Amino acid sequence: MTSTPVPLLHVGYHKTATTWMQKHLFVPAHGFRQMMDHQAVFDLIVKPHGLRFDPGPARSALAQAMTALQPGEVPVISSEVLSGHPFQGGHESDVYAERLARIVPEARILLSIRDQMHIIPSVYMQYLQRGGTMPFDQFFEGTNRPGYFGFTDEHFEYDVLVAHYQSLFGADNVYVLTQESLKSDMDGASAALAQFAGAAGFGGLQPSARRVHAAGYPEYAAPFLRRANHLQTSTLNPRPIVALGETPGGLFRLVGGLSRRWPIKPLLSNRRPVSAHVARRFAGRYTEHNKRLAAIVRHPLNLSMYC
Repeated sequence: MTSTPVPLLHVGYHKTATTWMQKHLFVPAHGFRQMMDHQAVFDLIVKPHGLRFDPGPARSALAQAMTALQPGEVPVISSEVLSGHPFQGGHESDVYAERLARIVPEARILLSIRDQMHIIPSVYMQYLQRGGTMPFDQFFEGTNRPGYFGFTDEHFEYDVLVAHYQSLFGADNVYVLTQESLKSDMDGASAALAQFAGAAGFGGLQPSARRVHAAGYPEYAAPFLRRANHLQTSTLNPRPIVALGETPGGLFRLVGGLSRRWPIKPLLSNRRPVSAHVARRFAGRYTEHNKRLAAIVRHPLNLSMYC
C-alpha cells in the first residue's frame, strides 16, 4: 500500500530566498510539487475573517491538487504571507499557524530565516518597492496609534514563532533554514532540506536552480526612491497628488537605474545608511532570541553569524 505523502508547509519569512525556492527548488525535477500559489493561500487561509474561517475549502483544494502528484513527489505549500506581513509587524502569524494546523495537522513545517541585521534593511527596501514614503528611521519606529499596525521588531524574534509551530506540529516536524546556508552551500542546504521533507526524488540541484535573483536597488538610493514614490501610484500610495507612472516602474525605476550609474555609484557605493541605522537601533536586540532558537531546533543550525 502506498502511503499518503506528507505536505511541506513553507511559511516564510519574507526576504529569505523564498522566491528562489518557489521558482527553482520546489519543482518536480527536485521531487517537489507546489499545491497552491500565493493567491490561493491568501484567499483560503489568510484572508478569511477569524469568525468565518473554515479549514474545509483549503483541505479540499489541497486534496484536489494532490491528485496531480507523481510517485515520490512531496506536496508543497510555499508562501511567505503565512509568516505575517513585515510592514505590519507580522501580526497574525500565530493565527495563520493555527489555521494551518487545522487544515493539515500532519504536515512538516519549513521556516526560512536570515540574520536580523540584514533582513530588516531588506524589508525597508521592499517597502520602498511597494510605494512606501516614510524615511527608514520613521518606518522602524512603527506606530502606537490604536487599531493600526506598523513595523515591530518582535516580528524577527524567530524563536517565538518556531516554538509556536513546534507546539502545533511537534518539534521534530519543524525545520529552520537560514538564507546564509543557501548562500554558502546551496547544494548541501538543499539536500538537507530535501531529506527532512522526505523528497526521495531529490538527486541534486538542476543547473537551472543556480539562477539567483538580481539584487535590488542600493541603500544609498533610498532617499531618492521614497521621494519618487510621492509622485507615483502604488500598493501603499494608490492616490498620489501627481501620478507619473506606477511603482516599481516609471519614475521609481528611472531613479533606481540612475543610482547604479556613473558618477553616482562610485561616489555613494560605500554608503549603506539603512543598514547602519539598523545596526545602531537594534544592536543586541536579538542575541538571546537567537541563542534560544539554536537550542530548541532538533537539527544542526549554524547561527554563528547572527548577532
